[in-house]
Amino acid sequence: MTFSIGLDIGGTKIAGAVFDTSNKLLAEKTVPTPTAYDDFLLACGALIELFDKACGKKASLGLGIAGAINQEHGTVFAPNLPFLENRSLRADAEKKFGRTVHIANDADCAALSEALDGAGKDYRTVFGLIMGTGVGGGLVVDKKIYQGIHGLAGEIGHLPLPFREDPDGPLVDCGCGQKGCIDKSLSGPALTRLYKMMVGKDASAEQIADLVKQGDVDARRVLDRFYTVAAKAMITIIHAFDPEIVIVNGGLIDLPGFYVEVPKRCGRYALNKNLRTKLVPAKFGTLSGIMGAARLAQLF
Repeated sequence: MTFSIGLDIGGTKIAGAVFDTSNKLLAEKTVPTPTAYDDFLLACGALIELFDKACGKKASLGLGIAGAINQEHGTVFAPNLPFLENRSLRADAEKKFGRTVHIANDADCAALSEALDGAGKDYRTVFGLIMGTGVGGGLVVDKKIYQGIHGLAGEIGHLPLPFREDPDGPLVDCGCGQKGCIDKSLSGPALTRLYKMMVGKDASAEQIADLVKQGDVDARRVLDRFYTVAAKAMITIIHAFDPEIVIVNGGLIDLPGFYVEVPKRCGRYALNKNLRTKLVPAKFGTLSGIMGAARLAQLF
C-alpha cells in the first residue's frame, strides 16, 4: 500500500496529515509556521518524519502553500511567507526530505480535494475560496487544477474589491504592495476592522459570529455589511471564471447565514441577474487543503 503526506502551509500554521490509498486519515498534526527559512524546513521535516513513522514507510509528499507557485523553477511568491522569496523551495525540499516534492497553491489544493471527493464532485468547474487570515482562490476544471502560466489563476485575494464604498471598511495596505485588495476586505482581520469601524469596539471574527448568534444587534449590522462585501468579491469570481460552484473554506467557513445572505446580494452587481452558481461550505473543512496536497503526487 502507498501513503501520501499533505502539508497545508499558511502564514501562521503548518497543518499536516498522512493518508492511505483510500484517503483514510492515519495521523495529523499542526505546528506554528516559523519565520525563517531554515527553521521552516526543519519544522516540515519533523512533521514528515512523524508521518513516515505512522505509516511505516516513506510516503509521497505534497505541499499546499498560500502563494503563487512557479512550477518551472519550484519557487513561491507568498506575501504572508516572505522568507520563501528567492528560495528554490522544491529543490531544497527534495534534497532535505529525500523524495519528490509536489507543490501547489493552498486554495488549489482545497479546491482539488473538494472537486474529487467533496462538495464539488458532481461539477466540472469548481472554485475554492479560502476565507481566513487571508483570502485565496483556486480553480479546478474537469478534476484538474488550472494554475495558469504564472500560477496565479484564481488568486482573487490580490484583486481590488469591486464596487467599493466607504461603508465596506477601511482601505488597508496589502502585503502585495497595493491597497484595497479583496484579501484585506473579506478576511477574518477585515471583519474585525469593519466591526471596529462600525461599532467602535474590538472583537475577533469568532466573537462577532458568536454575538450574532446571541442576537446582538450591532454584530448583526456588521455581518450584514460584511455579506455585501462578500457578494462584491463573489462577482470577481463569477465574471472571471463563471464556475458552477464556489466552495468556501478557512476560518470564516461557519459564519451564520453566509450561504443564504451572500447569494441574495450577488444579483445587484452581476451582469446576469439570475445566477445559478452554488455557494457552499467545504465538505472536508480544514482537512480539504491537506487532502488536496496529499493528492498532488497522484496527479503530477
